[in-house]
Amino acid sequence: MTSLAEERAEQRRWKLRPQFAGLDVFDRLVENEFVPPERGEEEEARALSSIVRFAVAQVPYYRDIFARLRLTADDIVGRQDLPRLPLLTKRALREHFENLRPETLPPGVVIGGTTSSSGSTGPPTKVVYSVAANEVFTVLNQRQTRWFRRDPGRTLASIRLASANLQATPAEGLADGETLRVPRWRYVGVFFETGPSLYFNITNPVEAQVAWLRRERPDYLLIRSHALEHLAMTCAGERPCESLLAVTAISEAISPSTRRHLQKIYGARVDQGYGLNEIGLVGVRCEADRYHVHREHCMVEIIDEAGLPCRPGRSGRVVVTGLQNYAMPLIRYDTDDLATATAGPCPCGRTLPSFGEIHGRYSRIVSLPEGTLDRVAALRTALQEMPTKLGRGLRRYQIHQFSDGRFELRLVFVSPIPGGFVERVQRAWSAAAGKTGWPLTTRQVTEIPFETTGDKFEDFVSECIGGADGPGSPQ
Repeated sequence: MTSLAEERAEQRRWKLRPQFAGLDVFDRLVENEFVPPERGEEEEARALSSIVRFAVAQVPYYRDIFARLRLTADDIVGRQDLPRLPLLTKRALREHFENLRPETLPPGVVIGGTTSSSGSTGPPTKVVYSVAANEVFTVLNQRQTRWFRRDPGRTLASIRLASANLQATPAEGLADGETLRVPRWRYVGVFFETGPSLYFNITNPVEAQVAWLRRERPDYLLIRSHALEHLAMTCAGERPCESLLAVTAISEAISPSTRRHLQKIYGARVDQGYGLNEIGLVGVRCEADRYHVHREHCMVEIIDEAGLPCRPGRSGRVVVTGLQNYAMPLIRYDTDDLATATAGPCPCGRTLPSFGEIHGRYSRIVSLPEGTLDRVAALRTALQEMPTKLGRGLRRYQIHQFSDGRFELRLVFVSPIPGGFVERVQRAWSAAAGKTGWPLTTRQVTEIPFETTGDKFEDFVSECIGGADGPGSPQ
C-alpha cells in the first residue's frame, strides 16, 4: 500500500531539467492519485461534458448520432449517462474517419499528426491526434514509471522493432547487430534528468539479444511481452541478465501465472501498463493487481452484453472515452478487450478508477469452442514448468487450433525434441481435456512467423476465430 506522502517523496527523486523548473503538472498528477472519489468524479464529469459538447457542435458523426437519438449535449453529463450512447466500434472508426474529424478546432488546438493501430487482428485503425494529446502521453509515461519505482539515474534498455527505436538514430536507422546509445530515457527524459538508454532491434536473433543484455548489463528492460518469454526459453533456466532490477512488458497482456513464472526466471519485477494507439496511455497496473485509469486523460467502462456496467468480479468489454484529444474525439470507443470489473477502494491506496485483469480480445474468445482456453492454459503451464534438461533447446512455440477442433503444438527447437518433453505435454493435455478432449499433435518447425508486419506475436492462433469485422469489430 502507498500514500500521498510516499508518492510525493518518490516524485522528489525525479529532477526536472533546468528549462522546466517550476513545472507543476507532475506534482498535480501525484495529488490526483489520492483525491476523494467524489471530487475525482466531479472533475471527470466536467471533462466529459466539455468533450461531448464540442463533439456535438463540431463533429458530424456525433451530431448525427445525437440527432437520431433525440439527445442533446446536456443529456450526457456524467459516467452514468454514457450507456445512452452507442459504442464506437473499430469498423465505425474506419468507415466514418472523415466524419469523426471536427469541422473547426478549439482555439489553441493544433493537429499533431495521425497514429495507426498495428492491425494485428484485422484492418488497422487510424486516428488524428492533437499536439496537446500527444504531450499527455509523455506526462503520463512518467506517472507509470514512478509507479514502477524506477530509479531515473539508472540505465534503461529497449529491445523493439527498428521503427520503434528511431530516436536520434541516423537517417538509415538502426541495423541489426548495432546498439544505439542515447544519454537520456525516451519520453520522460524530455522533462527529467535520467540515465542513458540503450536500443537493440528485436529482429536480432534471440541468442544475440541475450548476449547483448549480458554484455551491456542494463538495470531496466522495456520489451514486448512475448519476447520476454522467448528470452527466458533461450536461457533454459538461467537468468537472461543478472543486472536487471525490473522489466516493463508492453503490447500484450500477461496472465498472472505467466507473470509469476517470468518474475521467477528473471529475478526481477515484471510491470505493465495498458494503452491503445487510438487513445494513448489508458491505465497502469498497481501492486494490488488492478489497472488504474489515467482519469485526466480518459474514462473506462467495463460493460456487459447489454452495454451496461458489469457487476464487480464479472468480465466485460473495455470501453474507453478520450477526454483530451479534440482533434478526433472518441466517445465510448470499443477496444474489443475483455477485463474484470472491480469496485471499492483499491488495496494500493490510490483513488483513481480501476479495473482488474485483462483477458484478451473479445473477438478472439467469443467464437472459440467451450473449454478451449482451459486447454491452452494447461499447455502454457506445462511448457513453463518443463524441466530444464527437457526444454533447453526450445526457442518459441505456438498452439494452433484447427476448425475441426484438433490442436497442434508447433515447436521451434535448436535440437531434436526430447521424448520426455512430448510425454509431459501429452500428460498435461490429457488431464485438461478429460473424456471430451480434442486430439493434440506436436510438430517441430524451423520458424514461426509473426502474425503481422510488426513485432506482435500470438502464441495461440485458432481457425475458429471469426473474420476481422465479426462480432467484436476487432482491429
